[in-house]
Amino acid sequence: MASERPDILVAIDLGTTYTGVAWARPQRNQVLQSPIQIIHNWPGSSTKNEQKVHTCLIYNDDGSLSSWGYLCEDDELVEKHKEEFFKIFLDKHTLDYAHRQGIGRPPASVPDAQKLISDYMREVYAHVKSTVELHTGISHVGWQELVVDFIFSVPTTWRSQEIINAFKKCIEDAGFGVEGRYHTATVELTESEAAAVGTIKNSTVAFQTGEIFLSVDAGGGTTDLALMQVVEAREPFPALSQLNQVDGIGIGSTLIDQAFVSMVNNRLSRFPDLLRQLPPDCAERLVKSERYRTTKHKFGERVYQSNCYKLPLDGVPFNLSHGEARIELGRIVISWEEMQSLFDPHVESIMRKIYEQLNWMQANGVNRPISYLILSGGLGSSKYVRDRIQHEMMTSHHPYAQQTKVLQAPDPQLVVVKGLLLDRLQQLDSGLAPVIVSRVARASYGVVCKTKYNPAIHSNEEIKTDSYDGEQYAMGQIDWLIRKGDPVSTNVPITTTYTKKVDPKDSDRTWESIVMISDLEPHLLPHSMSQEGAQQLCVVKSDLTGVSHSDMIMKRKSGRLLFQGRKFYLCTFEIRAIVAPAELRFELWFAGQRFSGNHEPIKITWDSEGSKVGGR
Repeated sequence: MASERPDILVAIDLGTTYTGVAWARPQRNQVLQSPIQIIHNWPGSSTKNEQKVHTCLIYNDDGSLSSWGYLCEDDELVEKHKEEFFKIFLDKHTLDYAHRQGIGRPPASVPDAQKLISDYMREVYAHVKSTVELHTGISHVGWQELVVDFIFSVPTTWRSQEIINAFKKCIEDAGFGVEGRYHTATVELTESEAAAVGTIKNSTVAFQTGEIFLSVDAGGGTTDLALMQVVEAREPFPALSQLNQVDGIGIGSTLIDQAFVSMVNNRLSRFPDLLRQLPPDCAERLVKSERYRTTKHKFGERVYQSNCYKLPLDGVPFNLSHGEARIELGRIVISWEEMQSLFDPHVESIMRKIYEQLNWMQANGVNRPISYLILSGGLGSSKYVRDRIQHEMMTSHHPYAQQTKVLQAPDPQLVVVKGLLLDRLQQLDSGLAPVIVSRVARASYGVVCKTKYNPAIHSNEEIKTDSYDGEQYAMGQIDWLIRKGDPVSTNVPITTTYTKKVDPKDSDRTWESIVMISDLEPHLLPHSMSQEGAQQLCVVKSDLTGVSHSDMIMKRKSGRLLFQGRKFYLCTFEIRAIVAPAELRFELWFAGQRFSGNHEPIKITWDSEGSKVGGR
């Protein structure tokens, strides 16, 4: 049943400031024609029909949840506290930096951030469930009996397996993939990849085979980049290949809001007499006002062009004016140059990341320029940001920049959730052919093994004599299955064949394999555990219980008497690793088939230190 076509697909883009959800009910005969539904009936959103829900929580002093999402706007903060931006603090580096810099009120620890995410996502899950039941009339069937696939994206900045594992635990604790026996929850694509998929599947641009485009998803807390080449432009099954490692930077629209609050507070703090007439949280109220949000979102658009913007101050008398503080009749005056100063540092940081991609193309001999740079996300939907980047590209002396057209994705704030759904729908319709057919490895992965002793290269290694065949082996060697920067086929797993010697009297059919990870450049990778530069990522325990002697090969020492009078069986099996952009998965294969038995054939034990590799 679990392998059947899903009844419902749900895509979730947990954002730093706003979260988007889309769902679809795959049609039996025309899967790609399945309508995509955007959830917009969020509690507390009134008649605004918001496409996303505010990523926000308010707790009572006793620790119980008071409100979430848009309901927080009407919740009085009396003996309560608000939590925002908690998603980014799942990354310990970001959390430690926030503590060192004294930024805001970050969670005390990563587990505290996990709890906030789980609490928030639990509310999202309940609303998604009730909405889907309401709009499909399937409640009589039983939500628990349906085949429901939940698909998540993650920021490109989450490079380590440790963060991905923590996030997967959060969504599981929230109820995703666990309430029904046919429910699954998977982390599929990075946000930049999902944006790229949403772009090619839903764009008015007529992409040609071979063209290169750069997807830049600039959201609330992070900006993610993916350099893609169109491998196949044929509809309805386009195919993309990743040219370079996906990249990201901690820049988003929330930093503009924080800079605005600082700018207003710095201006007002120079006038103590004025401060006494203003609410203590005057700047914080202003940044959450509808007028400020409109001004920020529309900044750069011709019809909103103005020398200055007058923003009403909440809780301030309409007749209050202050010349030096530039307050007129209860409204604070913000000049065009001041608004520009909020955007420009972040545009410049995004441009540096864009130039890194251009320089990589030039250094690696890519023989054609970027045709399109496609912006998405909240910050990416800004007309000012688009125009600034287009100007920078047109006036640049970089040979790969000047021919690039800078476009905005259709529905830029929804391109990620749509990309997640469109990718899965294409897989269902095409027989598991995803949109992205090739990726670039962001780290090197290997397995610990033993190899026949060679005195020329194993002089300082641990040597053991095999009790079955009498041969000498060097222990603790690393077989690097994939190296950082290698292209990785989406549909072809990395396969390692293992041959284990089995005593006929031994019924144990379990073996452990150690998977290593390294962030070093390929030419610097260690050859064995005795050298530095690699860390244990996880232990894969293979359980072939149920395999009989008749399924194995009897061996005896050829050409001489049995070593120590022993005979043994050879059990040959495969471990297949799927290196996805956001996670690492394993499958156990035996005799040409995926092995399941009546138990869990693969058990993964993640190493607490090794899973951090790739974080920075």
